[in-house]
Amino acid sequence: MLSKMDLVPAALQSTINAALNTGNNMAIPVEEFKDTLSWLEDELKDEVNDPNASIPLNVRDVNILYTLNPREPKFFPLSISAMAKIFYTAKESWTLSTSMYDVTNYAYFTSNTNEAKTITQRLYNEVLKLKAKRCVLAECGHGSRAFRWEGPNYLQKAFPFDVITSVELLAEYISKGKIKLDKEKNKELITLHDPCNLVREGGVIDQQRYILKHAASNFIEMTPHGTDNFCCGGGGGQLAMSEYNERRMKIAEIKADQIRKTGASVVATPCHNCVDQLMQIDNKFKLGVQIKTLAEIVADAIILE
Repeated sequence: MLSKMDLVPAALQSTINAALNTGNNMAIPVEEFKDTLSWLEDELKDEVNDPNASIPLNVRDVNILYTLNPREPKFFPLSISAMAKIFYTAKESWTLSTSMYDVTNYAYFTSNTNEAKTITQRLYNEVLKLKAKRCVLAECGHGSRAFRWEGPNYLQKAFPFDVITSVELLAEYISKGKIKLDKEKNKELITLHDPCNLVREGGVIDQQRYILKHAASNFIEMTPHGTDNFCCGGGGGQLAMSEYNERRMKIAEIKADQIRKTGASVVATPCHNCVDQLMQIDNKFKLGVQIKTLAEIVADAIILE
């Protein structure tokens, strides 16, 4: 009802408007996006010592169209590098799209069905245009839920392609031996934050634990965890709304205490919204921890043949 009455918080609506007008919620120009990927590709070639290593763009007839949270090219390029290294090692047929790569859909938070449908339709169309067999959703809780579970409802039809999260893909690569890991490369004590949309609403619970048990030598659970885990405090679109900063960070003390009690030096989480919130929690409550995505942890443990 509030959405119909144009009573959506201005900061949240501006994020949606950016996605509708530019194709991504941070209004990153295409050339800037390409430049970022270009230097990440150069770094990938150096890291794997292969001049043919690449971050493919707009390639048709691939197994995977991979998506990104725009926070990645803007602020967290290491997340892109990590997945590129993983795809390279797995010898995967994949691509990114320069016109529609945004996994997020902030209209999901406002319940504006028309705007949510428009954003969903664009990614749906891009998968079909590039003739990808699978759409793999980056580490983003609400983005995964909005496209995978709500998307068919927005568009009123089943998707003719497979949709999975990158978390499930990583677990699949490990279980099938497509990538080999040395968990001794990650010796720090690592704990896991379960994103609400991915876990309680999306049912992705065991896969991230399977990944960490193969990619890290020292993993400890928070208490409580899984479907009972506490929200980081940034859920429901609050992270995009500056007017809720004070309340958001007050709530965050619950999560800070949870992390502190584990004694971990690294907090892993498969959601960039949670990454941002957890980084602010670390800074405010002086936890002295690193915040990493699962892809980054897996990439650090990869054995390059």
